Amino acid sequence: MPIPESVPLKRRQILAGARQVFGELGFERASVDLIASRAGVSKATVYNHFEDKKALFVAAVVQECEDMRAGLQRCREKPVGDVEQSLRALGEKVMGIFLSPSIAGLYRQAIAESARLPEIGRLVFERGTASVQDAVASHLARWNETGALRIDDARAAAIDFVGLCQGDLGVRSRLGLLEYPVDDEVRETVRRAVGIFVRAYRP
Repeated sequence: MPIPESVPLKRRQILAGARQVFGELGFERASVDLIASRAGVSKATVYNHFEDKKALFVAAVVQECEDMRAGLQRCREKPVGDVEQSLRALGEKVMGIFLSPSIAGLYRQAIAESARLPEIGRLVFERGTASVQDAVASHLARWNETGALRIDDARAAAIDFVGLCQGDLGVRSRLGLLEYPVDDEVRETVRRAVGIFVRAYRP
């Protein structure tokens, strides 16, 4: 997803280059020289915007998480139609985000660097995973208001829903074992997940 136009041009260039390089090499092997080259700016320009490589890595992670959140804005709209059909569309959207190469790479990097940079793990969880759960919770709460589902704790229900929709796809993706495209696997996993979820939360 493109970096928003509201971000200054040079900073956008640097973040785009950083996301590419970190995605390919991880934190330890990535160099500011290579990031500057990939971004088409000088090394001095990078340091004008970011204190060091760690600050640049954090900013790149935050941008990936913001992209993840932006992809779920429609979850907050009022639900319409059949609840199972709507939840299948939601589940497929969630999994499309989690399984995208950039987000799967983000989680792999966060896991790899969590011992050295524990704040990265917190950022990915709070701005990524928890943000997705919050968006799903908002959607589920609206279904509760319609009476189509009976949900006492929307946040807990969202955790259940996202967990069911992931099945083993998330783990396989982060281990590099998932063969793309995965549309059919996602649809089947989400179909089963929604069936289980609706049986558990139907009034």
